[in-house]
Amino acid sequence: MNKKTRALVYELSNNARISTKDLGKKLKISQQAASYLVNNLQEKKTILNYSALIDPSKFGYLLVQVYVNFFDFSKIKEILTFLKEEDHVVQIEELSQGYDLSIIFSVPNLSYYNKLIRDFLQKFKGGVNVAETYPIVVKHMYLRKYLAPKKQDHEIVIAGDRDVENLGLAEIAVLESLWENATQKIIEIHKKTKLNPKTIAKTKRFLETSKIIRGYLTNFDLRVLGINKRHILLRSSDLSLSDDKKLLQFSLTHNNIVSLTRFIGDYDLMIEVEEEENFRKDVLKDLRKEFPIKKYMVGGGGTIIKQKYIPKHNLFK
Repeated sequence: MNKKTRALVYELSNNARISTKDLGKKLKISQQAASYLVNNLQEKKTILNYSALIDPSKFGYLLVQVYVNFFDFSKIKEILTFLKEEDHVVQIEELSQGYDLSIIFSVPNLSYYNKLIRDFLQKFKGGVNVAETYPIVVKHMYLRKYLAPKKQDHEIVIAGDRDVENLGLAEIAVLESLWENATQKIIEIHKKTKLNPKTIAKTKRFLETSKIIRGYLTNFDLRVLGINKRHILLRSSDLSLSDDKKLLQFSLTHNNIVSLTRFIGDYDLMIEVEEEENFRKDVLKDLRKEFPIKKYMVGGGGTIIKQKYIPKHNLFK
């Protein structure tokens, strides 16, 4: 990536709703040039989609991350189509090494997840296998600092223990519109919902300040951009309490760590790492220098082909 593309990807990663006027200012180019760059990435499918980062815990939902492998490769297309259409599957990532897929379910409880996964395995019996299952305790998400012209330390925390929100009809209508299309303009939401534009703007601010919507994300085809991604699985039992706290700060400030997730399971920490192909960084080595890590597992990340965070049907019916 050239300097301008790196800056563009960084800004859109932080805020998919940024105006082309503000984007132009940050990139020090005209609004027209900024609009052209964004449209070009969309046309080339380098930008795959946009999503509102809605905290599932605000609706009493928990996340379960599952690693699966294909047994019958002739059924891959059918399996992916099924998963894309399954409402409670909120993220699908095609992996490049280790396992074949990472799937995240958003469910009201583990009993509901168990039913979903049993039905899925029965439907594709002999075609797919669940290798690992990890209920998510909390997820810390960080900026793509390795692309930043100036380093900033910032995190968004989702899942975990949160008070459940009870939303009114206007709030549900605006949230549904942003769930469907995170970059919709206020006037487009007005046409769909018939709500007053001022009401929509006020409701959107409420959803953001209440931390129901934690941000607006742009999902890129990282391979096209020359970015490699990895999942590093660790065991917190290797760490002291002070090391555990230190790891959070380490992850927040490390340029190439983009998330830290706490699981329930044998491996109960997962660190997502990204690096440009021309600027390789051995993050695992950095971790092992700083912490007494005895057991770990590394898998290759890949393209996220679905990303929604919460199911639609039960929230907006």
